[in-house]
Amino acid sequence: MQNVNENQKGIISLRVVLLSIVLAILLAASSTYLALKIGILPSASIPAAILAMAILRFFKNTSIYETNLIQTAASAGEAVAGGIVFTIPALVIIRYWNHFPYFENVAIALLGGLLGILFSIPLRKILISTPQLYFPEAKAIAEVLQLAKKQTFHIREMILGTSLGGLLELVQTGLKVIASTAEKWSVVGKSKIIIGFGIGFSPALIGVGYLIGFDVGVSLALGALMMWGIGLPLLSIFVKVIGPFNLEASLTAYRTDIHYIGLGAMLIAGLWTLLNLLKPFYQSLRVSVQGLLKTFSNKPLVASTEQDIPTIYLFSSLLILIVCIYFLLGYLLPLQTFMSGASFLFIPAAVFYILIMGFVFAAICGYFSGLVGVTASPGSSIVIAGLLFIAIILRTWLIFQGHPIASEQLLSAAAITIIIAAVVAGAACIANDNIQDLKVGHLIGATPWQQQVMLILGVIVAAFVVPYIMDLLFNVYGLTTVLPRVGMDPTQTLSAPPAAMMAGLAQSVFNHNLPWSMLGIGAVIMVIFILFQLLGFKKLSLLGISMGIYFPLSSSIPLFIGSLFAFFIKRKFYHQLQTVNENKKTEINQHKHYAVLLACGLVAGAALMDVLIAIPMSVTSNPAILAIMPVSWDSLAISLGFLSVLGLGFGFYRVSCLNKK
Repeated sequence: MQNVNENQKGIISLRVVLLSIVLAILLAASSTYLALKIGILPSASIPAAILAMAILRFFKNTSIYETNLIQTAASAGEAVAGGIVFTIPALVIIRYWNHFPYFENVAIALLGGLLGILFSIPLRKILISTPQLYFPEAKAIAEVLQLAKKQTFHIREMILGTSLGGLLELVQTGLKVIASTAEKWSVVGKSKIIIGFGIGFSPALIGVGYLIGFDVGVSLALGALMMWGIGLPLLSIFVKVIGPFNLEASLTAYRTDIHYIGLGAMLIAGLWTLLNLLKPFYQSLRVSVQGLLKTFSNKPLVASTEQDIPTIYLFSSLLILIVCIYFLLGYLLPLQTFMSGASFLFIPAAVFYILIMGFVFAAICGYFSGLVGVTASPGSSIVIAGLLFIAIILRTWLIFQGHPIASEQLLSAAAITIIIAAVVAGAACIANDNIQDLKVGHLIGATPWQQQVMLILGVIVAAFVVPYIMDLLFNVYGLTTVLPRVGMDPTQTLSAPPAAMMAGLAQSVFNHNLPWSMLGIGAVIMVIFILFQLLGFKKLSLLGISMGIYFPLSSSIPLFIGSLFAFFIKRKFYHQLQTVNENKKTEINQHKHYAVLLACGLVAGAALMDVLIAIPMSVTSNPAILAIMPVSWDSLAISLGFLSVLGLGFGFYRVSCLNKK
């Protein structure tokens, strides 16, 4: 830990602010794409720290504290994206909105994010000093910062991955020279059984697959193979499409059925995860409340490494946020459809719910983030709980009204639930991400209040970026089964698994127009896997299996391929560590980071390029505006797709070699 004098180098300067804004925009854009595409957000803190280090090398008199400040602000882009993109698209999926209104979404993201910052300030001292919390990402970042300070850590793999990911995504999605996916489906027998398989070549998904690891990757592949290899043929036998048989039309219909089967599986997997977390939920909440009471009862420390934003500013900001949330709910919530006389009571109750549950879920998310890391933290289960609680409360209120409920009232009730849950989710996701950054600051001796100010900046920037990117991508690709224009390709729509799960849960509480038979099939499948897990198959990820069922093959298979790369490289390093002396182990452990940096670069570069090329596609309403490869050459494009995957595998191997020059 550095002394206080050196810590003063980390003051908030103009270059820190400007670099924070640029990186927050980049990470917000790339995280929005990933959240809509696959619903999985790897921690942005590591790539944010590495990018900050890379840029600061062009300046003189820099310090690791400046890197930490920039990283804290930039990683807010991922946290804001998680809070709003995991929930708000549900309003489009249930067809309450037909697009993403910009300023309404900015307000939701901004107020939820700022609320999360205020909640994380008193939680900081409690969580970072809790002995059982390991903070895996924070320790890794602190190690990277110290290595960078000693000039022994190289970032060329990150730059290589970013360039390679961006180039491949441009050639695949923009120029159409390399295929993004390849599928082959055939009809067998008189029963017209559909069999086949598909694969995707996305560098972003391969990078994410490397980061999520082998266990989750195998679970995704298991769900995909079970649904598309076994489930689709069974559906084609027992569930016949109305009208004359057509392979493409039948596949479109069965994809919709599989969408709801996967949704049913995700709901059960999420609820089961939530049930298993009830005890640690209670324990973490008790620790947080006890520590909070001690914080307010003791005098604050004056050391720079313990100085948070002053309490007077904290409470003043909280009062302002309460007023803003009150007026936002009054503007957004469609209360006039069924409770015009009670709206003056409902909105204060909703604000109270957001404050209480927002703090509870912020404490829980912060706890689990410290325990298992940002990426592995069960944030989706916590968001499910927030939506489920408010849905049950509102549904109970409607039942006691004593008169039939019209369909438009049910739609309004589902929308109210999702909007309130989105604000709560925003607060929880900020705490989930921010606690790792604050732990990094604690490990290197940074000043907490400076980090918190930079986090506020990052949230403000990201809140203005994420809604625009959401609407841009929706206009180009569509969302689950919702296509904004006629003639769009349904196989290219964004899956948005968490938002689809939120939409399904809200609809299931308030109405009965869902395809319950398909949801039931997914639920039964997941119950079977829960039994397998109880029998000892602990490495299976239930959420991974359910998402594998829900995802198209073009998403689940490249995720599995990336996790397969991670498996072989991890095994390679494991064998090396068993046969070398202690001095050599330090070098090997350093090289383990290089493949991770390449994966982070692939994710960031590909996701950012996808956002950039979506701009001309959206303006012209033509997803093929940049295409240069003739459609008749699709076999060559597919062959190049397979070669690109092999090339990425070789790239992961090369960057992890000890003897590379």
